[in-house]
Amino acid sequence: MLSKSRFILLASSGVFACAVECNSTSSWTFDSSNHSNQTIGDRSFLVHIPAQYNADTPHPVVLSFHGYGMDDRTQEHITGFSKDGLFIDGKGIIAVYPLAAYGPGWNQKPVRAWIGAPYSPQGVDDFGFVDSLLDALQNSLCVDPKRIYASGMSNGGGFVNLLACTAASRFAAFAPVSPALYNGTHPFSDCAPGRVVPLITFHGTADRTIPYTGRKASAKASADDTPPIAEWCDSWVVRNGCDASAPSNVTAPYAGVNETTWQCGASNDTAVKAFVIENGTHHWPTTAETSFDATSEQIVPFFNQYMLD
Repeated sequence: MLSKSRFILLASSGVFACAVECNSTSSWTFDSSNHSNQTIGDRSFLVHIPAQYNADTPHPVVLSFHGYGMDDRTQEHITGFSKDGLFIDGKGIIAVYPLAAYGPGWNQKPVRAWIGAPYSPQGVDDFGFVDSLLDALQNSLCVDPKRIYASGMSNGGGFVNLLACTAASRFAAFAPVSPALYNGTHPFSDCAPGRVVPLITFHGTADRTIPYTGRKASAKASADDTPPIAEWCDSWVVRNGCDASAPSNVTAPYAGVNETTWQCGASNDTAVKAFVIENGTHHWPTTAETSFDATSEQIVPFFNQYMLD
């Protein structure tokens, strides 16, 4: 949890003003499309500020982690978090697309990947990178530290699951999409977020890359195992204090899509939402691939409901 010393309460005027986050002397520059490439050591990330960005107003942040072999620009394109008209708490989103380090990949062909997967780089501190990235954002832009969110696709979704287990104090909610939940990214017995965790997820039943029903590899390739997605969802439901067999709501909001919701926590105000897309493949759900747009219709409204205390 971030220190409240980062804010100044102007009691005489009743105005809640941003201090460190609203850095008017920031060295970051943005091009005509509101993008800026930033580096931390040998790592980089792409930042997009909304057209309505106000350097005097704390803005929500969404970190979106790309999948295996993908990159920041591809992730921006498939997710649409940089599109105009997306708001959280009535404010435009600062969308951030971190770039993974190169790992060995399959067949020893170097490919960008996040930690936890069999093809990930060894000795890379992705958690430290994310922490440093968030610090840099808060020192350079006007960021609302109570409204920082994590999303990711495939290998990036698996990393988001790890962040939910280990970095829940910095993120208000999580959205792993078709997450690659290898043994290193779904620590069922060693996941201690320290609080109930809002989480929304999507998976297709015809996903051959990360099968919805799970995958049992051979004994020689057990690192490639992935659990049934329903079992993984149940683990979060139970961890949040709910009965996995008693969802709060089951509905079919779109053609060929089933949604299950559990309201958990002491006040039943923290949700785990699971969308199962019949015949859906390994894609971020958009109207080009399925009957709805996950980002604008579900993820952003879900994030909007949650903030850190």
